Amino acid sequence: MPGPSQGRVSSSRYPIDSDTIAEVIFLLVVFYLILGPLGGLVLSTYAGISGIFAKGAMQVESGRNLANQLLVAYDRINSLEKKVADQYLEMTKLRQDARDSQKLRALLGLKSKLSRLTIGADVVTRDPDNWFSQLTVDKGYEDHVRKGSAVVTNEGVVGQVVITGPHASVVRLLTDPDQKVGVLIQRTNTPGVLSGRKKNPPSIDFVPVGMAVDVGDKVTCLGNGGVFPVGHPVGVVSLVRRDTNGTTLTIEISPSENFYDLTHVLIVPPIDQ
Repeated sequence: MPGPSQGRVSSSRYPIDSDTIAEVIFLLVVFYLILGPLGGLVLSTYAGISGIFAKGAMQVESGRNLANQLLVAYDRINSLEKKVADQYLEMTKLRQDARDSQKLRALLGLKSKLSRLTIGADVVTRDPDNWFSQLTVDKGYEDHVRKGSAVVTNEGVVGQVVITGPHASVVRLLTDPDQKVGVLIQRTNTPGVLSGRKKNPPSIDFVPVGMAVDVGDKVTCLGNGGVFPVGHPVGVVSLVRRDTNGTTLTIEISPSENFYDLTHVLIVPPIDQ
């Protein structure tokens, strides 16, 4: 039979006195004082590191966006440059076609004015080593071109045919030293023989000092021999120089035709053929 103490739970099984409670409270206060600042520091450190990584990620993303924008802009610029270049080439071609059309119309007008046989031809080659001496056209003896034929444009004299093939001919230019043309200074009715000097202007040599020739006087074909059309333009006087002997003049001529821009010409066979 149990004793009288077994009928109740003793309060001393887990003895907690006031001193123990005070110690626990003291430890909690200490832990709070120590861990509180450390927790704030940890949070602050975490927040700073997170901010750095976030800022770096934003900068990387911004750099990628800028690079993409630059690539798009570069492609756009290249596309626009190509478009402008294509339009410029097209405009240049149209201008050249317009000039060629004008030259062809002028040659047709000259053809209708001349009473002699004329043959239209295109310039096909120019030799850089003989730029001021000769060129080749696309008409030959099967097209009725003959050696010695005059070659002209609406602007002026070009030269003379010196070699013929079936469908091509070599033209000796007015600027070649071997090319001679009988000319007339119109204002004073002064005749002379024009000689080419390659890069230098063609000249009329041995003109008597007494002839009153001025810069700007027009020079035309004399027409003797039935080769060059009478009165066709040759050029204008650009310089009058007294020779060292004191009795004659050398007269330099600026040709009427631009030998750098020859595309179409008119071939005029000699009258006796």
